[in-house]
Amino acid sequence: MNSIQASMTNEITKLLFRRKTVFFLSLTAILPFAGIWMVSRLQTGFGITAVSVADFPVLMLNLFSALLLPLLIFMAAADMFAGEQQDGTAKITLTRPISRFDIYVSKHLALLLYIGVYAAVGLVCSVIASWFLPFEGSSLTRLLQSVLAYVAAVVPMAAIGFLAVFVGQWFKNGSGALTVTILLYGLAKLASFLFPQQMTYSPTAYTDWHMLWIGDIVSWGKIGGIFSLLLSFCVLSFTAGFYLFDKKQW
Repeated sequence: MNSIQASMTNEITKLLFRRKTVFFLSLTAILPFAGIWMVSRLQTGFGITAVSVADFPVLMLNLFSALLLPLLIFMAAADMFAGEQQDGTAKITLTRPISRFDIYVSKHLALLLYIGVYAAVGLVCSVIASWFLPFEGSSLTRLLQSVLAYVAAVVPMAAIGFLAVFVGQWFKNGSGALTVTILLYGLAKLASFLFPQQMTYSPTAYTDWHMLWIGDIVSWGKIGGIFSLLLSFCVLSFTAGFYLFDKKQW
């Protein structure tokens, strides 16, 4: 357990201090304030209140979960596996007194923490930015629902991340892994519009899963079914990915 914790700390430190991470973390913090400026201008121009203080964080989450977070996850997954194989640092990692399974687990835990950090930054900045919008009587309750939505959004992002790690095992360079995962994600999202019934078994169809957690009526049965599906994807992707990782010749 100590070896996994130490390895995870090392992995998340490497991820968070990369220049691209700092850039996208800054972008995640800035976007809500840019969005609030646009929303305020539109609402002032039309003289209506279409977005309230409680609605804005979820509005931003829709953007984060559909575009920004998947891109960040694909970059992280590519860097942690194919990227390290490309630059030779994977060999150094494998020489440490830690099993391949522990390394693989620690990288996944670091990826989950990475997703959580970005979701937390997006939530905090969106909530702060939303204070510039009109406050309604039910805003506090709905704001708490928004917090729950951000927490729930981590689940489909984890499934997509584990799947990206599995895909990355087939590549020896980070750019190739990143390009293919982005392409596959784009095709999957397009297929969700063209073949919605068939794509219900894809984790990419549930990037808006957080919307089920907000509102006056919560469908726990539907939430439970989707959670089981996403958890299955995590387990299958993790298992298949480790098989490839363990068989690799570095």
